[in-house]
Amino acid sequence: MFAKAIMILLVITVTAPWASAQSTFGDVVGVVKDQNEGGVPGAQVLLTSVDDGSQHQTASDTDGAFHFVNLKAGNYDLVISAAGFSDFKISSAHLDARQTLRLDVVVKLASASQSVEVAASAGPMMNTEDATIADSKNFQQITSLPVNYRGTTTSPLAMLATVPGAQQDANGNVSVGGGLPSQVQYSVDGSSTVNIRQNGALGNMNPSSELIAEFKVTEFNNNAEFAQLGDVTISTKSGTGQFHGSLFEYTQNSAFDAAVRGSNINGQTIKPHKVFHTLGGSLGGPLEIPKLLHGKGKTFFFADYEGNRKRYSTPLFLFVPTTAMRAGDFSGVSTPLLDPYTGKTYPRNKIPSGSACTSSQDCINPVALSLLNNYLPAPNIQNGAANFGVTANYLQQTPTPSNTNGYDVRIDRTLTGKQSLFVRWSWKRLNSQSLTDGFLNSVNNFLPPDHDLENNKNLIISHNFTITDRLLNEARFGFRANWHYVW
Repeated sequence: MFAKAIMILLVITVTAPWASAQSTFGDVVGVVKDQNEGGVPGAQVLLTSVDDGSQHQTASDTDGAFHFVNLKAGNYDLVISAAGFSDFKISSAHLDARQTLRLDVVVKLASASQSVEVAASAGPMMNTEDATIADSKNFQQITSLPVNYRGTTTSPLAMLATVPGAQQDANGNVSVGGGLPSQVQYSVDGSSTVNIRQNGALGNMNPSSELIAEFKVTEFNNNAEFAQLGDVTISTKSGTGQFHGSLFEYTQNSAFDAAVRGSNINGQTIKPHKVFHTLGGSLGGPLEIPKLLHGKGKTFFFADYEGNRKRYSTPLFLFVPTTAMRAGDFSGVSTPLLDPYTGKTYPRNKIPSGSACTSSQDCINPVALSLLNNYLPAPNIQNGAANFGVTANYLQQTPTPSNTNGYDVRIDRTLTGKQSLFVRWSWKRLNSQSLTDGFLNSVNNFLPPDHDLENNKNLIISHNFTITDRLLNEARFGFRANWHYVW
């Protein structure tokens, strides 16, 4: 009697990393100089976020230097105002996550022209503040590069294939900068997404690509606070002062696939059934709730949904006993059959049956014959190596469907001119069937497929407080949970 064991695996992982070691904010530094390269003290420096309109203001010190800390990644306008000098503005300077961006300014004496405006370089800016070597990709690059990770999953970690210095071995382990897979840290918004049971990341703990503002890989001379040689950081984006949204769908269908060599079976071209849809959308913008959230331009939201519907059939080419073999005729097999009771070979490789049996020991066991006829199917294709290059006489097409559903919500709030807060919640569920036994790592021939259910939850709360010009505090709490069931 065949029985399929029911096994359940439950894995729960909860982490609450401290923000002091996992910050994703950046800094903007610079020096205000006059035309003689002298520092301009007391210049008013105003930094404005192009994305949400938040402002940060300081004054240059006695050497003309200024420093803005704990800034969200994004685009910023910088305005310099100093007595006796023309105003100076830098437009749309881009700040990456965990980057220190230098914007030095040379102001001119006031004249008929009272202001000077320059545009920040559209290309990547060279890092001159430390020796860190990193690769950064923004949302447009993530969704436009021909990686096609959405053709298989909803995890954006496939972008690692586009990073110089990142390699992946046959087991899927990723090495960054020549280090070991165990020397790579993975995080989303500062919360660790490392798989503590094995080297690598919890790929399904990552949000949808619609929410990602930046995908950054640090390879060499990483900051000591991150504790690893390599670091893979995903930073999510907030809503802006204007509403923006997106809708998308990616489709795959076996009707669009070409037939492969050896797919002509029994005079028909066989292509495994495949219908795959990846769909979703996003919406972000300002958030105002009467009598609850006050202050225009202080609260922003971003939400997205992404899912896929995969309807595959997995082909298995197997060899099953032929009609002649079920009757005891193995004359087509070159290997001689031995009688287990006498140790002698059966004449012409035929096991006696019916009236030819001299005793019950010489005949095919009736229990074995019942198993053959009731549990093992008869051949349905011609035996030959033309079957996708496999010698087989039975083709089994087993449906192996899977579904993925996930959503992300992020809320940003500017509390005061010195305090800001953001909260992100991510949820994802994957439900699939597979012919491979997850515990024995073997294929379940002739048996129903295994069921696999995975749930992922991730919560981030971050509060940023500039107490004084020289004292600040960033408090960040992260929670993650991963449940995995197999039966």
